[in-house]
Amino acid sequence: MNLLFFAPVPYQSYWQRPHFMAQALLGGVYEKLIWIDPTITRLPQISDFIYFSKKSSDLIEGKVPPQIEVKKIRSLPIEPLPLINRLNDILFWENIKTELRTLLADGEWDIGVGRPSRIAVWAVNALPARSVFMDVMDDFPAFYRGLSKVSMKNSTRRVAAKCDYIFCSDSTLSSKISQYENTADISLVPNGYDMKRLPAISQAASNNIIGFVGTIASWFDWELVIELALALPAQQVRLIGPRMENLPSNLPPNIELLPACSVEQAIEHCRNFTVGLIPFKMNELTDSVDPIKYYELRALGIPVWSTAFGSMKHRFFEPNVKQIRKGMDWGALWEEATRSKIEFEDIKSFRSENDWSKRFQSMADRLSAK
Repeated sequence: MNLLFFAPVPYQSYWQRPHFMAQALLGGVYEKLIWIDPTITRLPQISDFIYFSKKSSDLIEGKVPPQIEVKKIRSLPIEPLPLINRLNDILFWENIKTELRTLLADGEWDIGVGRPSRIAVWAVNALPARSVFMDVMDDFPAFYRGLSKVSMKNSTRRVAAKCDYIFCSDSTLSSKISQYENTADISLVPNGYDMKRLPAISQAASNNIIGFVGTIASWFDWELVIELALALPAQQVRLIGPRMENLPSNLPPNIELLPACSVEQAIEHCRNFTVGLIPFKMNELTDSVDPIKYYELRALGIPVWSTAFGSMKHRFFEPNVKQIRKGMDWGALWEEATRSKIEFEDIKSFRSENDWSKRFQSMADRLSAK
């Protein structure tokens, strides 16, 4: 059994949910996996030309294993434009379509879709497959506007209509997908973390650092972070990661900005945090997000301060996970965080229950049973 997978991210990038999904399914469910790097599914935006931290070779993880073949498909940023988008078929896609027809005609194949696109829609309608599934890790239409948003919704609807199984990282995503006309089995498969990367469990550091590691973009709540920094001038607010937007001009002196780093470096940064920060705005874009940085912080035993977005709004009953919002008594919250102690058995259990291998077991069981 083999899998043709239309991935939501390039294979040669930070390992994310789809990479660990592929790792979990290979060997148990599939012998071979064809990974199709994503095509361009929206029109160009001004932000594409704004500063973005350059990727470097030390941020790319590992080599491609022999069971995975990666294919890159060229495309123009015209997918949302009716009729004009056919240029991609004419200029770039005829050869890959012929290749995939020949490939799937021989042997048993499933088709998986991580990000809906025109070529993924073509595949689920034109290629023979034992089963079709979609793994939805983000609300992709929410990232787009105008014609691009309409196009992504249409592609999602058309792929969902052909699916036997749909797996979603967040319950809000499941609710949104269920509104499309489909008869698929929709299952919740939350995100997780590669726990074997982590060091032994230890108490949180006492370095007076409130830290964030991740992409800083339109969903980042600068107003909240600036309020926090002004209220706690003796603490350093360390923000680490690529920046996709211009910075506010009024940053307090205790906010430190560091560039993107490798996963190993990110873990070391987090170990130095007294508190881990997830300061996302609450809007359509973040409403369906299950942040992986939450799993990393919890698995390290770092107290978490988060806004009530996405899956985080259901987690404030957990130990050392606190909701933050404007107008808080930041001093009292900081004092509480510095007094907190982790329970080693709780963290050990958390690591076991939230490892990626455990997360994708239910997916593997369903796909094997088809």
